[in-house]
Amino acid sequence: MKSISKSRFVSGVQCSKKIYFEYFRNDLKLPVSESIQQIFDLGHTVGTLAQKSFPDGKDATPEDFSDFSKSIEQTKQWIAEETETVYEATFATEKTLVMLDILHRENDEIWAIEVKSSTSVKEYHYTDSAFQYYVMSKSGYVPDRFFLMHINNLYVKNGEITSELFHLEDITKDIIEMQFWVEENFENFLKILELKEEPAVEIGTHCSSPFECEFTHHCWKHVPENSVFGLTRAGKKSWHLYQEGILKLEDIPQDYHLTFSQQLQVNGIKNNESFKDLPAILDFLHTWEYPLHFFDFETIFAAIPVLDGTRPYQQVPFQYSLHILDCEDTISHKEFLADPKDFLNSTIDPRKKMIEQMKLDFLRKGSIVTYNQSFEVGRLRELAKDFPEDSEFLFALISRIVDLLVVFNKRWYYLPEMGNSASIKSVLPAIAPEFSYSDLEISDGGSASTLFHASILDDSQNTPELREDLLQYCERDTYGMVVIYQFLKLELDKL
Repeated sequence: MKSISKSRFVSGVQCSKKIYFEYFRNDLKLPVSESIQQIFDLGHTVGTLAQKSFPDGKDATPEDFSDFSKSIEQTKQWIAEETETVYEATFATEKTLVMLDILHRENDEIWAIEVKSSTSVKEYHYTDSAFQYYVMSKSGYVPDRFFLMHINNLYVKNGEITSELFHLEDITKDIIEMQFWVEENFENFLKILELKEEPAVEIGTHCSSPFECEFTHHCWKHVPENSVFGLTRAGKKSWHLYQEGILKLEDIPQDYHLTFSQQLQVNGIKNNESFKDLPAILDFLHTWEYPLHFFDFETIFAAIPVLDGTRPYQQVPFQYSLHILDCEDTISHKEFLADPKDFLNSTIDPRKKMIEQMKLDFLRKGSIVTYNQSFEVGRLRELAKDFPEDSEFLFALISRIVDLLVVFNKRWYYLPEMGNSASIKSVLPAIAPEFSYSDLEISDGGSASTLFHASILDDSQNTPELREDLLQYCERDTYGMVVIYQFLKLELDKL
């Protein structure tokens, strides 16, 4: 008899083929990616921290996750003894198994608490919570109240993390109303698990919602490279084309309605056509003032804030790179990288150090070139709010910011190699194939953020090698903008 856990119930709701594969075709599952592993690790960290809001509980976590029998018996025993708090309380029937993050007695009530690392209750949270309630009820134990415990995005760190980091949201009524739906789905999943071959399920938006499915590579193997699903900003249009039997961009009929950007992409695939609106680029760049400052922040955005005065998931800058290009094409480089130890020092705010360095590095005039200016502007506004004494300087920087992304977002310059993206990681290889990040230990902002955050939490990871790798990566990003700008200038010389 197959047993259905909470995670597999959620998988089944997403796609019946997914739950089938998890039981019978696990060989198809790709290795867990670094980004997914980070999500798992974050969930564990947040869950452990949440326990401190209900201290001194008994822990039913199994020693061996292939055998839950001891955890089930311990949970029963502690409930019978009226233990105030149980972590990882485990409930099972013949066909089900769930582990509840926190089971807590509060006055005369029994609370079931599921912990999430998000800042709000998501739709799929109701799904897994409703299944947990279902299993608890079937095992003879009905909680009085069921809570989602999620991160409070209004929380501001000030010293040690407190229980105010979390918000308890009562979802009891909602999940009780879902019990008939849960039972229907549960019975259906049991039938699916009795099938001799995988159920016939067509690909769809469910393949990536609420999670990117680990079996997508298998189910989508008939979808070719340069498919309609890669059509820029297409949304439902891609699915409409697919349902009409059109998979390749090159097979889109000539009379099919496409936006300007979409048509450029299709023409690029079909005919290797480029597009250049050099007068528009000239008019745009003509507004820029030398010396040009090519500027980029790197940030951490920790669920559990590590710096006093910051909120969960707040983008906190820890590094910048600045290339300055004068009218003689002379380039200089400035940079800043915070000391990870400063993030844990209540007397030193690394952001203040950064601002003071910026005052030295930025010249008093000249446009500040970014790639997607909303990010840098957002960080500067936040700094101005947190450090009002520096707001005049920071807002003066904002007033000088221009956005190189505009050239490619508006498709004033398009090469087929750019595909459906105007990101710097798509533009650079198209216009400067020799430009690369491949020789760097760190080659993307996500890795830079993760590694620096890790060095704050674990001093053994705060190494000279990491510092050098971070500096090299951020410098490469701003130099990439210089390369793009100089390329465009050469193109404009053709006018």
